[in-house]
Amino acid sequence: MKRYVITILALINMLFLLMPSTGGAQVTTDDPGGFFNIMPPGQDGTVNVLEMTKFQLTGEYPKHFNDQTRMYDSLVERMSGIRDEELVKYFKEASFGVKGKVERTYSPTKGVTVQRDEFGVPHIRGKTREATMFAVGYVTAEDRLFLMDVLRHLGRGRLSEFLGASEANREMDRAQVQVAPYKEEELTRQANELCHQGEEAALVCKDMEAYIDGVNAFIRKARLNPNMLPAEYPALQQIPKEWKPEDSVAIASLVGGIFGKGGGNEVASGRFLSQLIQKHGSQKGRAIWEDFRSAEDLEAPVTTEKTFPYNQSSSVDPKTTALLDLGTVDKTLEEMKLPNMVADGPFGPIDLRAPKGMSNAILVSAEHTKEGRPIAVFGPQTGYFSPQLLVETDVHGPGIDARGVGFAGVNMYVQLGRGRDYAWSATSSGADNVDQWVVKLCEPNGGKPTMKSQGYWYKGKCRPMDVYTHRQIARPTAAGIPKPSKDSLIFDIKVERTVYGPVNARGTVRGEPVAVTTQRSTYGKELNSALGFRRINDPEFMKDGSASFLKAFDKVDYTFNWFYVNKKDIAYKHSCLCPVRDPRTNPDLPTWGTGEYDWTGKYLKPEEQPHDINPKRGYIANWNNKQAPGFRANDANFSYGPVHRSLLLNRRLAEMVSSGKKLTRADMVNIMIDAATVDLKAQEVYPWVLKVLGEKAPDNDPVLQEMRDRLAAWVESGGHRRDSSPKDGVYDDAVAVAIGDAYFEPLTEAMFENALSGANLPNVLEDSPRNGLGSAFLEGYYSYVNKDLRRLLGEKVKDPWHTVYCGNGNLSSCREELWKAMKKTADRLREEYNSDVVEDWVYDDSQDAIKQKPMGLLAAPDMRWVNRPTFQQVVQVGVKNPVK
Repeated sequence: MKRYVITILALINMLFLLMPSTGGAQVTTDDPGGFFNIMPPGQDGTVNVLEMTKFQLTGEYPKHFNDQTRMYDSLVERMSGIRDEELVKYFKEASFGVKGKVERTYSPTKGVTVQRDEFGVPHIRGKTREATMFAVGYVTAEDRLFLMDVLRHLGRGRLSEFLGASEANREMDRAQVQVAPYKEEELTRQANELCHQGEEAALVCKDMEAYIDGVNAFIRKARLNPNMLPAEYPALQQIPKEWKPEDSVAIASLVGGIFGKGGGNEVASGRFLSQLIQKHGSQKGRAIWEDFRSAEDLEAPVTTEKTFPYNQSSSVDPKTTALLDLGTVDKTLEEMKLPNMVADGPFGPIDLRAPKGMSNAILVSAEHTKEGRPIAVFGPQTGYFSPQLLVETDVHGPGIDARGVGFAGVNMYVQLGRGRDYAWSATSSGADNVDQWVVKLCEPNGGKPTMKSQGYWYKGKCRPMDVYTHRQIARPTAAGIPKPSKDSLIFDIKVERTVYGPVNARGTVRGEPVAVTTQRSTYGKELNSALGFRRINDPEFMKDGSASFLKAFDKVDYTFNWFYVNKKDIAYKHSCLCPVRDPRTNPDLPTWGTGEYDWTGKYLKPEEQPHDINPKRGYIANWNNKQAPGFRANDANFSYGPVHRSLLLNRRLAEMVSSGKKLTRADMVNIMIDAATVDLKAQEVYPWVLKVLGEKAPDNDPVLQEMRDRLAAWVESGGHRRDSSPKDGVYDDAVAVAIGDAYFEPLTEAMFENALSGANLPNVLEDSPRNGLGSAFLEGYYSYVNKDLRRLLGEKVKDPWHTVYCGNGNLSSCREELWKAMKKTADRLREEYNSDVVEDWVYDDSQDAIKQKPMGLLAAPDMRWVNRPTFQQVVQVGVKNPVK
């Protein structure tokens, strides 16, 4: 159906010619140089009907839709590393102004000029602030209009109105309403409230007004010109509506809800504790829970070695904790379960799954570099979409000099990028800014409460919940989504809210009916973080270097790790509107929402947030790992143990620094890309497993012996999942990868089944590359296996668990169990590959391929697996770039 719709529309519009490119003078800007970046698949995210028809006929992508994919993907081929003069092959030069060919020059409004470079990136030069921000909005709509429309509808929980009310779209709307159930007037109020928070905030509002004017200027033109209109609109039988401030608020709530929050899983944590107590008794059950919780493991890799205490309480009162009854908690958690985040469009599925975190950063101090200036290789991971959720701009006008990316629809400022003589980036931190409260249900008019009651006890009174209906009326699309019947067109979501926030589920505590309600510190304040981004874009504000960097991100409320580099310094800053909790409460477990144990109303002060400038060890490394000693893992994070994927970077960078070698940008890129293809199990887990297994298989079993030896060879060679030589489309250690992946589950069962069977540990077994997201090895049982086996082997363990689990602490028993697990693995692989010959168990590396998921009609091609940021910068300020 979609092919015919697009082709017919193309024929109707054949009289319209593609808008010609025009040349123009290059913009020159004072730029010290030394900046590179990359972001696949490309800058152009708008595909018109003619371009789509041409792609269907020839397979040729629009000019800048896919021109950064090959640069990004090909870096993984350089197993032996790249040289500095080769950086231009794998990264774009991120200059101020156009260096090289100007493909097009135009002026979307008086007082501003836009030049598009050879990658289609817009370079904006404005005479006035208003014209500059107008142009930012205009070029963003040029490059991402349909994506922006998808996001503003999803942010409101109204995707069904836009793409059709399929069950998948309804589920996504329910999930977003569960997180951010805003009425339209509340979005308006939030936008208006920002304008009255002082002079600086008022300027942000003026910038947003000009940005929105620019978006709408493009929308008005696109309605009249098929060459400017994304082809998805005719397929949907819709035209784009004008942009409003509320749209940006809705997108901000969506982005913040995915990338800028942490915690909010106390009920699941409590279920795990209750199950362990039921099985093992109170004392032993709680000890096991503490072991696996890994909330404050002294061995956890940290971003700064300085101590910053948070959520450390020694005076918890058990009466503040509300553990749901095991008879109802499973149903409660099922009610709170989010959908798979794949929407239905008339042109196929729109996969909105984003990784939980893959952003990383490595920075090295000046004294360890060949040029005597710091180097940074860093970037955020927002998933692989085509087009990207992020959009790149180079912006210069009064009070703004910046180049980089921002989330489309809320990118008034560059959110990650560079200034005149500095650059910055971020990784998701996941600090604990979300809590689940348990409220006791009641009937406001008296009577016995039930599971359906819409009143709750708060500060001694039975308060009615705020209840309203979120209604959508969807139109059938050209593809018949939904079917034209009354039931499918009208879609209601019932919203219930308490003083804490939305009600997510119901259950019982000691047989009495309760509701679970979620409080997020940034709820209703999604736009406030724009103040921090305005500061980091302002060269006058940033004149004091790293001190200004710290001050800028004091104004960002979302929970992120921020990194900074200039000519002299490297720096780290944590941002979070992190609530100070009542010391009587346990931050890992659900708390009674009676009003007695509420947040104190205080938040961590800027100086209490983890931060560092030019650390003594000479480098900074982060891959979404623990922020600092004492900064407790949020209640949903059970993976801050001794093994974290940040070690893939840490170990390589620390070795380089300690060797005394003076590093170049290419050295830093080589560290990053080498780590990006390593399997964390092979580097940090299987070396200890092999020590327990020993050299010889039991009974001289030849199959088990070969499996063990192949694992050992894989570990010895570095544990990579890559195809180096010959490049035949098969991983170098494909058989070992198949064994290593298949062995991990029976291995962990053998070690921990006695302790964990019948209990739901709130952690995934493994974060596998097979998810198609690129991101891998963030969460899992890696630390558990590592810590337990090191203790069993008599190795030094800084923060030991209360017991050794494998073999009940007996090495011989543990060895026997691990070999039994290996035999189970062999049986499974024989069946999977239909062969008794180990050599035939060749892992299919296409299972790991990165899917560049379409956000509209056109998808960019798959890429080989690599554990790497989506948008990435390579920076050494003031060092001359090689000539292309």
